[in-house]
Amino acid sequence: MAHLIAKSGDRTGEKIPLAQVTSLGRGTDMDIRLDDATASKRHARILRNDKAQYVIEDLASSNGTFLNGKMVTTKQLNEGDQIRIGGTTFEFRRPEAESIVAAEPLGETLVDIEADDQATSALVRSSVDASFETSHHIPVGETTIEALTTTNYRLRTLLEIGHSLGTALDEDELLNKILDRLFEVFPETNRGFIILRDPDTERLTQRASRMVKTKGPDDEKLQISETILDYVLEQKKGVLISDAMSDERLPTSQSILDFEMRSVMCVPLKYEDEVLGFMQLDTDHIATNYDEEGLTLLVGIANQAALTIANARLHKQVVQRERLERDLAHARRIQQSFLPQSPPQIEGYRFGDRYATALEVGGDFYDFVEVPENRLFIVVGDVSGKGITAALMMAKMASNVRFFASTQSGPGGLLERLNEVALSSETDMFVTIIIMCLDYANHTICMANAGHCYPLLRKANGEVERVQGANGFPVGITEEADFPEDTFSIDAGDVLCLFTDGIIEAMNEDSEQFGYDKLSEQLKAATASTDDVLARVQKAIRDHAGLAPQSDDLTLVCFGRTENGADA
Repeated sequence: MAHLIAKSGDRTGEKIPLAQVTSLGRGTDMDIRLDDATASKRHARILRNDKAQYVIEDLASSNGTFLNGKMVTTKQLNEGDQIRIGGTTFEFRRPEAESIVAAEPLGETLVDIEADDQATSALVRSSVDASFETSHHIPVGETTIEALTTTNYRLRTLLEIGHSLGTALDEDELLNKILDRLFEVFPETNRGFIILRDPDTERLTQRASRMVKTKGPDDEKLQISETILDYVLEQKKGVLISDAMSDERLPTSQSILDFEMRSVMCVPLKYEDEVLGFMQLDTDHIATNYDEEGLTLLVGIANQAALTIANARLHKQVVQRERLERDLAHARRIQQSFLPQSPPQIEGYRFGDRYATALEVGGDFYDFVEVPENRLFIVVGDVSGKGITAALMMAKMASNVRFFASTQSGPGGLLERLNEVALSSETDMFVTIIIMCLDYANHTICMANAGHCYPLLRKANGEVERVQGANGFPVGITEEADFPEDTFSIDAGDVLCLFTDGIIEAMNEDSEQFGYDKLSEQLKAATASTDDVLARVQKAIRDHAGLAPQSDDLTLVCFGRTENGADA
């Protein structure tokens, strides 16, 4: 089994076996965790491809991955290669006895496929094209009673098997049913295997097997020649070998000797143009129905089995998709619960908001948090990334905003606490946040901006300007981040707009962004009413995007001081 030997670093001397995918890095979820500050949380991974080759891939690490002293992005590994990640060095080792082509199934028995170059196509006594027309061929014109009887038996058998398999939707149950029927149709069979390609990894996996008796090893390893492999998987043909034991061209095929294999039939499981895998049957004697007609019948059974397997997989995908959609709908409702259910009601001020995720759940959030001394925190944030991970981070940050707000005198201190929480989350995500603390008794605003979009201020006279002060690092980047504050007044008739980058980066079908200029134009054209500002911006973005899909979450929060000092 391929493995790494640690030559330097905190794991020196360890022998670490390699799985199909082996991740390396500083993160706690890595398969090989490195206690090394120079290694990234997700630094690199080693993958095993369908040819049993191992490849190392750098995962956009900060300090790079080195193979034999050279920085690499993706590179195939060879025996003795030296891999260096930060201060740790590994040596790649692979035993010479490891099979040329091997498949490592998910929780199933290992399947080895021996590539035997000494075998030639002359080994194959007969081959049959794996098509529907071949297996369902009906003789026309003059024919014999024997031929008609054979065809009738074949079609009746296919009909019976199709009926028995038609209701099976669980793939494992289906594969065992297929083997049950194969042993009924070919009663002289001693061993049967069904090998499938994993739909995610494309690796060959032994999914079902049956043995009537065995004189060989108990590990049920399957070995076939390169000739059979080519015929079945590449040429999409079923093959028949009538007497494998007596064929002198297979001197190194140990499984033929171990299991005393005589007659062998192997056919592809073909669905449309895709080969899902193959089935193999063999005996320890020369079987009477392991002939061309038997091979044609097996091809027909394989075609029906492949169709049923494809249907079972499609059904599984539909069930999983429905379950995911239900889960996402629940997640969306939970996420919505973290957002304000209604804007605050403060005399002399009006508040409004618009929120729309690009996916079922998103990473944007906003909040209004009332604190003592006539103050109100207005918060708008945007988690890096999209989807479930961003939504979980959003929920955490939104809840922490409310938790810490009451203990902080200003937005800078609140951002410091949020930064501490983000850095302790063991993720590579960061969050841009802008926080304004409105003193609605004195009509002043204290602001701190952690890498977020500059807000826009619409003055009472219609002029629009960016509010660019109090800039700091996004939350979750560094412990040394500083979050300065800036204070300014809000006059009667002024309206402030806070938003996420999904607003200014909204794209149309020509990939043109909405931008600050168009947003400013809408604010200029609007009245001092927050409702009018929100409605105009929302319509302008919709008109700009046209038929282009929403590419990012959209959050817009507006608040303003009414011109007469009372509720508008």
